[in-house]
Amino acid sequence: MSTPSARSRLAEPFEDTGRLYYALVGVAVLLVLGMVYSFVTVLTEGHAVTGLDNWGTDGGVPWGLDIGAFTWWALMGVGAVALSAIVRVFGMDDYEPYARVGELVTPLAFLASFLHIVFDLGVPFRVLNTVWYLPLQSPIAWDVILLAGLGVLSVAYLIVSVRRDVHALHRESDVLPSALGPVYNALLVGYDDSRGSDDGRGLQWWLAAAVLVFIPVVGGGLVPFVWGPFGVNINWFGAIQGPTFLAGSMTVGAATLLFVAGVLRFAYGLDDVFTDETLRRLGVFTGAFAFTYLLGVFYEVQTGTFAADLADSDVSLLVFQGPLATLLMLAVAAVAVPTVYLVLQEALSRFSLVGTVLFAGVMLVGVLHQETWLTVGGLMYPDMMYPAGGYTPSVYEWLNLMGTTALVALGLLVFAKTLPIVSIGTPNEVET
Repeated sequence: MSTPSARSRLAEPFEDTGRLYYALVGVAVLLVLGMVYSFVTVLTEGHAVTGLDNWGTDGGVPWGLDIGAFTWWALMGVGAVALSAIVRVFGMDDYEPYARVGELVTPLAFLASFLHIVFDLGVPFRVLNTVWYLPLQSPIAWDVILLAGLGVLSVAYLIVSVRRDVHALHRESDVLPSALGPVYNALLVGYDDSRGSDDGRGLQWWLAAAVLVFIPVVGGGLVPFVWGPFGVNINWFGAIQGPTFLAGSMTVGAATLLFVAGVLRFAYGLDDVFTDETLRRLGVFTGAFAFTYLLGVFYEVQTGTFAADLADSDVSLLVFQGPLATLLMLAVAAVAVPTVYLVLQEALSRFSLVGTVLFAGVMLVGVLHQETWLTVGGLMYPDMMYPAGGYTPSVYEWLNLMGTTALVALGLLVFAKTLPIVSIGTPNEVET
């Protein structure tokens, strides 16, 4: 790629803002307001409006779509930052633009994940009480602790990553919004352009390496160790959930990069940045991750048939016969079909941008359904001595999910006009 092309690609998103952009911002804001309405309603009328109830003798399900969405957003954040770190650590230059997408998505995904914990607790003060009286015996508490640590690390990683491109577009070209000049100057404190490729890249590499070290702890370490012995809940028995979470993270992260990269390519004509070849190859890796994730899901269900002494092993069979069976089958199909499509694209040397984006989106929805099924199923049939629980997501939970999705989309729309969403080549390639 020539020098003018590299610079123009960095500046492209800032040069024209059409009506479609403002329309998307407007829709996202409306959905976020719907989320606020849902939160205020639950706060003022009580958590009972969600339809959730006590586990066990009350025949209710205390966790539902909000916890499924919490896991889904966490998977996205972990997977996106892991793939970005892999690209940076191993110097995969062809995929550097995807690394930037992962860096931008990760903090937003972790924010959405945390919001669903707040929604599930129902009252903000419960969040403060949970922090003050932290229940270290709770796997969810350790989930939040570890994800918060990774979230902080991902923010530092993003800041270090964008400094070179911010310098090229702000101080040299004056392309970025002048109203945010103080913010950009703060980001560039200590930046020395004369140091060339050594400036920031060494720290970026070490931060990426730290992310890769931290990922196994978040994805397959401490939480499964704590939660694995809970044999009274199907699908949560055994440590297989750790590797499954890690495989799910890479699946959701890769599918997100495919989806966002495809949208950016269409919106800004970035055919030479997010190329057919790299999108096809990333699709193959996404399919491989998804296949591994589906194996993990199967093993999670299978290990439930060997439940602890206090649980009835036959309870796992109910997930294939009860009201959640359809959700399970749809979730598996929504992951399996895109997997086949993405792999066939590479095998046949064909590519469709619309098909890639569409099936990546379907896969994301499939994993969300699977994680919700996993959450609800383990509480709907806790033990044969208790009545089966009943659960249907309430309108408030749907508003929460649509609101956090809109919030992440709104964040990316804002990033597109305030930060370099494309990172191309070495420092010398973006110099005039």
